[in-house]
Amino acid sequence: MAGSLAVSTQLLLVGTGGFAGAVLRFLVAGAIPRVREIHTGTLTVNVIGSFVLAALTFSSVSGSMTYLVSIGVLGSFTTFSTFAYESFRLLEEGEKKYSLLNIVLNLGMCMAGVIAAQLIFG
Repeated sequence: MAGSLAVSTQLLLVGTGGFAGAVLRFLVAGAIPRVREIHTGTLTVNVIGSFVLAALTFSSVSGSMTYLVSIGVLGSFTTFSTFAYESFRLLEEGEKKYSLLNIVLNLGMCMAGVIAAQLIFG
């Protein structure tokens, strides 16, 4: 019985965090205009999410916060699938340089966010 209660609590935390993260992504990404062909809203949520997840990880956050924030909020706040789709669409539209720039910016800036968090919290 205790095991099923723990799983139920974890699911509730992930679901609650997921709802909050999805709403936050909608608000943040929607508030940031494109720069040329680059979807800077997607870039912004991915960089913020990478930094925050790394900060939590390097700070050794565990337990309920892992389920609520790391899996729930950040799992729905960040969006690899949208980044991949936007990069593909740019390529499909003949915008090869913007597709490559979008890929380089997302990967490079997200890694920079992780490195920054490691330097601050590691």
